[in-house]
Amino acid sequence: MKHTFLMALVMALFMVGCSKDDDGHSSIRLKVSTTDNTTSSRSNTIGKRNENVVFTDFRISIRDVVFKNDDDPNSNLDTDEIQFRGPYQIDLLDGGNALSQTIGDAVVPDGRYKELRFKFHKDEDLPATDNLYDRSIYMEGTIGDQPFVFWHDTSENLDVGRSTGVDVVGGTVNFTVTFNTSQFLSALKEIDLTQATDGNGNGIIEIFPNDQDGNQNIAKDLKDNIKATADLINQ
Repeated sequence: MKHTFLMALVMALFMVGCSKDDDGHSSIRLKVSTTDNTTSSRSNTIGKRNENVVFTDFRISIRDVVFKNDDDPNSNLDTDEIQFRGPYQIDLLDGGNALSQTIGDAVVPDGRYKELRFKFHKDEDLPATDNLYDRSIYMEGTIGDQPFVFWHDTSENLDVGRSTGVDVVGGTVNFTVTFNTSQFLSALKEIDLTQATDGNGNGIIEIFPNDQDGNQNIAKDLKDNIKATADLINQ
């Protein structure tokens, strides 16, 4: 009887394992990274002025990642399910060097995926000393010899995708959201960061939605540019 029970248990486990492999589900491994694909934008006057701008630290806080299918009305893929709830604090630059961070693997129905959506999320549960406390985007750098700090507390959605879609069938597929740092000052609007001022004279150029240095308009444009540089690749 013991042998019979053990054999039945082994067979049951084998069948469960097979069913997981054949149930029409695969997985997406989500990564977030930065890249520096320099464009010709620096050939213009504003671009030349920004040549002394250096980004040394770039972080974002996100939540509620959703993978969206090809919008086929006959598809049975659930595009409303949140695969990664978060929040996630993601460090994307270290001393100016690009970083990549893996969020995790999400099991999804087999299919063609064209888009993912996540929400910038300001996390109030972090220690107040954390640079991302109550902020969703944070950046440090220098403009010439003067340090600057930029942050924003936007809670907007960001959609990134590929028009051709990516087939996710029979395994794990890498999805990487990349932010192109070389376009932070030019993606939607040309920003001359050398025009940012240290209005309160504390030695740091502060660029916030409510800063006291007079750089609020730059803060909005920089936030919009950062969002516009996001792209989705699979590799």
